[in-house]
Amino acid sequence: MALVVVAEDNLDHQRVIAEVVRRLGHDVIVANDGAAGLEAVGKHRPDLLVADVDMPHLNGIELCKAIRGNVELASTPIVLITAYLLPGDPRLSATGALGVIGKPFGVPELSDALRGYLDGLVPPRNPNSLLEAVLDCLDTGVMAFGADERQLLVNRALTDVLGADEPGTPLAEVASRQRTCRPDGTPVPDDDWPIRRALRGEEINHVELMSCDPQGRLRWYLVNARPVRDESGTVVAAVSAAHDITARHRARQYEECKNRVLKVLATDPDSPDAADRMLAAIGTTLGWPYLRLWLADDDSDVLRLAALHNEPGEPPLPLPTGIARGQGLAGLCWQTGELIWVPDLHAPGAPILPDVAEGATYLSGGAVPVRSGDRVVGAISFFSRSRQGADPALGMMLTGIAAVIGAFLEHRRAEILALHLAAATDEYMALAGHELRTPLTSIGSYIDLIAESADETPFGELRELFEVVHRNSTRLRELVDRLMDVAGLESGHIVLANQPVDLTEVVTDSAGAIAGTAFDRGISIAIERLDRVRVPGDRDRLRQVVDALVGNAVKFSRSDSVVDVKLVDQGHQAVLTVSDSGVGIPVAEQARLFQRLYRGGNARHTGIPGSGLGLALCRAVVERHRGTIALSSHESRGTSVTVRLPM
Repeated sequence: MALVVVAEDNLDHQRVIAEVVRRLGHDVIVANDGAAGLEAVGKHRPDLLVADVDMPHLNGIELCKAIRGNVELASTPIVLITAYLLPGDPRLSATGALGVIGKPFGVPELSDALRGYLDGLVPPRNPNSLLEAVLDCLDTGVMAFGADERQLLVNRALTDVLGADEPGTPLAEVASRQRTCRPDGTPVPDDDWPIRRALRGEEINHVELMSCDPQGRLRWYLVNARPVRDESGTVVAAVSAAHDITARHRARQYEECKNRVLKVLATDPDSPDAADRMLAAIGTTLGWPYLRLWLADDDSDVLRLAALHNEPGEPPLPLPTGIARGQGLAGLCWQTGELIWVPDLHAPGAPILPDVAEGATYLSGGAVPVRSGDRVVGAISFFSRSRQGADPALGMMLTGIAAVIGAFLEHRRAEILALHLAAATDEYMALAGHELRTPLTSIGSYIDLIAESADETPFGELRELFEVVHRNSTRLRELVDRLMDVAGLESGHIVLANQPVDLTEVVTDSAGAIAGTAFDRGISIAIERLDRVRVPGDRDRLRQVVDALVGNAVKFSRSDSVVDVKLVDQGHQAVLTVSDSGVGIPVAEQARLFQRLYRGGNARHTGIPGSGLGLALCRAVVERHRGTIALSSHESRGTSVTVRLPM
């Protein structure tokens, strides 16, 4: 394989020539003018230079003259490409070029000509080529540095990981580009690199290290290093060999992952958190900080969250209340029934939910279908900090684990549904009882006070007692009405209007109506962006959603803070985001906030009023509009709720 420098200022011609050279099986370096071509020849010492005659800064004839006038470069073979001078022009023959190719040319003619010139070259060009050829045949990466910590050689296997460097490159420069860790993930200090330790006279044997290749994928290596000593015993160089054991490590990792999942099933399969612990087993062994198990809700035909693993200290991602078919990683996996791999989550068109994409720091992700017999009943989605492509062995292992989970879920389905129904009923009754008993207690006790008052007591003295009764009876009536409203929306018994709605006007009116209450508490409502948006739907119901979200943001914000409202037209959907910098919501409670009557502990215990029905109503209305609603929150730093409605 030869190295060819192509100097051509016409980019179309440059691409054609470079592609022909590559198809002939050789490496190419391109330069956009004569001066850049001369620099490339001096730096890379190519086997052949292909240069256009008519170029800026240094034309082809001047480029040949500069190369022939340099003792170190004078022997470089040159082929000239010309449309400016005819191939027989004496000025071209005087350059000492190996040959001349005239323009216009076709790919077949160019290929034949360059093949002939390249086949005629006499390799190798330096006395170390035999050693280089031997080293490049090795799958094990090898590098050597002198006592001055400058690179002497590196073979192809290691160049693919470290990147190509010129001889003499300082070790510190190579180390600065490479994030090397121990198997537990702790970084290896530069001074603890095996090659550096060998330069200090140590012999290093079978040290396991972890690093990333140029594509950001994790690799594991078994490293040896030896000092090289002269006759006096002084260390004059060091050599290091790195054997790629990624496949072995992955196989061991996959086996451990499978065993941990099976251990969860074997030790405590009846535990209500068994699915969470299975996800934790997968995430812990594979180094994935975030996994979700989604199961199909047959009544609404969406995926609902069934289990979650979030690595401690890892910021939570937004959790949508439901995922439709084809939506995001899990929805696409559910729709196709196929394993989904996304090596780059930030690539255009990556199938990732917009709410997740906006805040995700992960590089890769995917989803594996969960089956019950021949039916896909859900999906496990996962995210990774490192770039991870499709791995057949990992795919088979995940598919097997998902099949085990599917069988487990099918076996437990009836029992789990019964337990969940009983638990949900108990919790609902407890929550409903609490919300109903509170105003009933006030009504009953104050009526008792009124009844015990003397008959001659003036009404003015009893007015305050009557006001408490009236306020709590009003709250009780509103609570019952809201409960009936949510139940009707969820069951589909309430019919929604389907008319064009000016959502911009709805947001503006809602923010204006709540601004007075916010101002009284020293809170301002800032409309960061307000696109002109129209969506099909029920205006009154959508106003309920906006009022609830903006009202909640104001209610849970601190004085002298700002509530941000943003409405964005994304072409196919309208995106409404309401954010505050208030008390936030604990991670453990976020998935339950869209349940009826559920209120976060920091809201219940700080006296902030509410019924726990606002977000449940929002979810029901948004889903009836074929949209999604998701919440992202950091405790003590605030909450952001995002609604997406199809346009």
